[in-house]
Amino acid sequence: MSRGRKPFSSSITDNWEKAFFNSIGHYITLINKGLSKSFKSEPLSNHIKIVGGYAFKNSEYKSSGVPIIRISDFNNERIVLDSVVYYEESPLLEKYELKESDIIIALTGGTIGKLGIVQGGLGKLYLNQRVGKFDILNPNEFEKEYIYWIARGVEGIVKNLAWGAAIPNVSPKQIEELNFPIPSKDIQKNIIRFLNDLRNGNVTDDIYFDEEIENEIKDIQEKQVKLGKVQDELSHQLTLLENLNQAILQEAVQGKLVNQDPNDEPASELLKRIKAEKATLRQAQGKGKKEKPLPPIKPEEIPFEIPENWVWCRLGEIIEYTENLDIQKHLSPDTIINYVDIDAIDNQNFVIREAKQKTVSELSTRARRILKPNYIVYSTVRPYLKNIAIVEDEKDNYIGSTGFNVFKTLDVELKYAFYYLLTPYVNNSFKDLMVGFNSPSITNDQFEKSLFPLPPLSEQKRIVAEIEKHFAKTKQLKEHIIANQQATEQLLKALLHQAFEVKEMVIAKPKGKVIELKPTNVDYYRRTVLAAEIVWQLHKEPTLGHLKLQKLIYLCQKSADMQLPTNFLRQAMGPYDNRLMRSIDKQLKEKKWFEYKKEQVLKYQPLEKAGQHHNDFLKYFSAESEGIQFIIDKFRNVLSREIEIWATLYACMDNMLNENVIFSEASLLQRFYEWSEEKKKFSEDQIKRVFSRMKETGIIPKGFNL
Repeated sequence: MSRGRKPFSSSITDNWEKAFFNSIGHYITLINKGLSKSFKSEPLSNHIKIVGGYAFKNSEYKSSGVPIIRISDFNNERIVLDSVVYYEESPLLEKYELKESDIIIALTGGTIGKLGIVQGGLGKLYLNQRVGKFDILNPNEFEKEYIYWIARGVEGIVKNLAWGAAIPNVSPKQIEELNFPIPSKDIQKNIIRFLNDLRNGNVTDDIYFDEEIENEIKDIQEKQVKLGKVQDELSHQLTLLENLNQAILQEAVQGKLVNQDPNDEPASELLKRIKAEKATLRQAQGKGKKEKPLPPIKPEEIPFEIPENWVWCRLGEIIEYTENLDIQKHLSPDTIINYVDIDAIDNQNFVIREAKQKTVSELSTRARRILKPNYIVYSTVRPYLKNIAIVEDEKDNYIGSTGFNVFKTLDVELKYAFYYLLTPYVNNSFKDLMVGFNSPSITNDQFEKSLFPLPPLSEQKRIVAEIEKHFAKTKQLKEHIIANQQATEQLLKALLHQAFEVKEMVIAKPKGKVIELKPTNVDYYRRTVLAAEIVWQLHKEPTLGHLKLQKLIYLCQKSADMQLPTNFLRQAMGPYDNRLMRSIDKQLKEKKWFEYKKEQVLKYQPLEKAGQHHNDFLKYFSAESEGIQFIIDKFRNVLSREIEIWATLYACMDNMLNENVIFSEASLLQRFYEWSEEKKKFSEDQIKRVFSRMKETGIIPKGFNL
């Protein structure tokens, strides 16, 4: 398995592939997890001491002598003497002398945690302050190379230990207090062998297994495939239920859900009363200026037929908006506001999750809409169109965002209007009307001019009762399906845990042949279907190529937390999966959907079955389709160069979230530029503009607190 592997002394300082550097932490974590079941975790100080460097005085640097190794003098794990400073040789400095194969670590600054390994032939070197050296207390306990893999494990933790706001620092003692399981030397050899095979490319995600456990692995794989199919079927059932609910709503507003009663007062008479009531309200509010009349409805505008005793009107005719409050002008800066932003709506249960309590000074001018019980809040901003709720509570200083329209109905059953706004017809027509680049939205004028099918008041109440009766049944079915999904998910997690336990047996049983724990064919197909949808919508755009497609897949997957077989690593152009595009291009061509032609302006050429992926897209991605569409529309004409900034910033923020570090724009910029030397081609202004648009559009990692 490790044919051609070079010995540690010559290979440890090689310029290894970046992909290895960025993915190896996963394997070290996995191995330590497995070791901890057989070996007690203990502080590194029991075996290793981190020796700090000497505080050399700048004024005593020489033009020749012994090179001093500072943080800036090692990169990519190699010592580079091009810019070193020198110091006079002294026997008093022997404890700070570096020898071949010594491992050192940066203890401060923007590159805190980076490692260096002293290669041979450099002569005598001294270690500077704020750089630590790994010293083994008992060399007989360790294979020499195993200390390197411990250091790699430390490297992934150190940034979380750092203290100091302006310049992060970590002390040698903090590192020595870290707990690691320390295995026997025989097991150390097996781990070294496995990790070196990974490094040298002899294996990627493959793991060694003895013949005796091969059948167990195959059994796990078969169960995973079966459970995956069950999950797909349950997801499909949820999609069918959602489609049923949508059909119920559409039937309701077309007069097909309940029978008409000839004794009901015609809706035309109801509309006359509503108009009179609205005029009286305006007069009582002191709005003497005559309201601008809404245009009459033309026959060609009417989208579908309604019963004879119904009437079409404009939405603006039957609603009354809430008041706006300029909180900065009328309230003191320390006044507590119960604030509801457009993302505070649970768009599955259509309720306000909770109001954020903030002071006036903490809120922007977007906090203006006064919220009152029995008013509807409806988001007019994409992708939040289905963020709609009825205000139920009364709170002091209850304020909503200007991203909402907040209104009550006049002599119209509130829930009838509420359900009408949830129909596919309204949702699709509003999407078509949206304007604006950064935050597409519908205007008040468009909202008020939208058509509203008005039934008699008695029929409205019957419709609402019938809708809720049907929804109660579909809710029960949905809860049953979700319970089955959760049970299946637990089984999959149990299988995955079992798979990892078997996988970790590599530590003790490294001989045998290679078996891969791969994603299922369904997983790969779902990935291809997502790519096909993006290509189908963008293949006529000259900006679409491999880089842009991969960045869009990354943003779709991360923003919706999709479980797809991808391996986005830290490459110069941002998060990138080297194998992904070759695989997708091959599958798109095999399915006769698209062929990639690098030399052409429009690189993805449609084949005879282009577009036939779409039914499967709806099957697999119904829950995420709106978010995917938002990202496709957002980046339709955007160049790959700009999307590179978006994806890299997203990845940096995701890392900060996972590391639980305090966020600042300055620290985000620092991480962006530390990603790769290539990032220097972007100016700070470019990055800040993209970051501002990310905040405006909400394309940021979930749970990220700005």
